[in-house]
This record gives sequence, C-alpha cells and structure tokens, in this order.
Amino acid sequence: MNSVMMRGMPGEKLTPERRRQMTRDALVEAAAEVFAKKGVTGASMEEIAAEAGFTRGAIYSNFGSKEELLLAVMDRFIAHQLAEFAEEVVVASEDLLGVAQSAGAVFKRTLSLELMPLELELRLNALRNPAARRRLAEADRRTGEIVAHFIEDQIVGQGIRLRIPPRDMGDIGRAAIQGLLQYAATDEEGAERYQGLVETLFVLLAGAAFEPAEGKDPADQEDPSSTPPGSR
Repeated sequence: MNSVMMRGMPGEKLTPERRRQMTRDALVEAAAEVFAKKGVTGASMEEIAAEAGFTRGAIYSNFGSKEELLLAVMDRFIAHQLAEFAEEVVVASEDLLGVAQSAGAVFKRTLSLELMPLELELRLNALRNPAARRRLAEADRRTGEIVAHFIEDQIVGQGIRLRIPPRDMGDIGRAAIQGLLQYAATDEEGAERYQGLVETLFVLLAGAAFEPAEGKDPADQEDPSSTPPGSR
C-alpha cells in the first residue's frame, strides 16, 4: 500500500511533511480495516503496519500507542461525516425541517456499526485506567469543539439562530447517536429501526435547538403525508 501512497499525485512534489502525512493516512486506513476484523485487543501494531506496507518502526514513529491510533481512526470517521454534511446539505433558514431531515439522512447513511465495539472497548479501558481516561476525555473535548465550530460555520453562519450553544447541540446529538448505535449493534432484528431513528433524532433536535423563523416551529413545517423517519 505504501508504494502507491508515497507516489502522491502526478507532478506533486512530496515534502517531508507531506510524506509523513501520507504515511499517517495509510496507517490509519490500515488500522480501520484491522480493528474492524479483530477488535482493539485482537489487533497488533505489527499487523497494522504490515497491512499498510510499513515496518513496525514506522507505526511507532507516528503513533505512540494502539489507543492513539484508534482515536485517529475515529477522528477520520468524524471528519468524513462532517465533510459529507457540508457537501450535501443545503442550509436554508426558511426550511429548517428540510435541513434537519437532510442532515439526518446523511448521518444515517454514513453510520458505522463496525466502530461501535471499538469505541466501547476504548471507553471500557478508560474506565479502568486513569491515564487512558484523561486522554479519552481530552479527545472527547477536542471532538466536541470540532463539531461546535462546524455547527457555527454551517448552521449559524447561514443565518439559522440557535436556542442553545453550538457545543451543547453537538454534544447532545453525538451522545444520542452513540446510544442508538449501541442498540443497533446489539439487536440485529431492530438494527434498521434504530439507525432510522437517527433521522428522527435530527428532526427533534432541530425543533428544540433551532430558533423558528417568523414564529414557526421547525416541526410544524412537516408534510403530514410524509412517513416519519425511523417508523419504516
């Protein structure tokens, strides 16, 4: 994998910084695949390095621990979700319900049940290990800030006023989605329903967090003939 990655784009001059970033990207991609197959405990750093086409030294020069690598995998997933949102969701203050439904559809489509067991392993380890708990708390706060800034840029920046701070809106949404994913991951028969409820969650969150335009509540804009998300 690394021979392809390190060539870069045609005509691109690879600086040391660019090479290092490409190496990290390849390792994170390989880690996502190996973690999904074997879990955090079952995966070894050597196996991840081999999957990426690098030596063990390469992985330890970029990531100090398996925990740090897993956090990088999760950061990449969140960045992908936010990029999908920015590309596909048209934010318009006159159609708050449409914004919520579009956002819910994007997040539902990009959900990953494969990451759920990995995150639970990470959090269980943090509960048992004070040092790991501090690192995870820092990572959670960092993610919360990233999501809050995204809401400010993509929602507030487009003229939609919020009743609650962007950070609170983001944290509530993230926590609720994680809860629904836990149910989906452990209930095969109900998994589709729980994932569908992510769309409902966004509509409810919009109704609570978005300041209505011209005195209208976002939920009042819904077409009565439409099928509520999550009820399918």
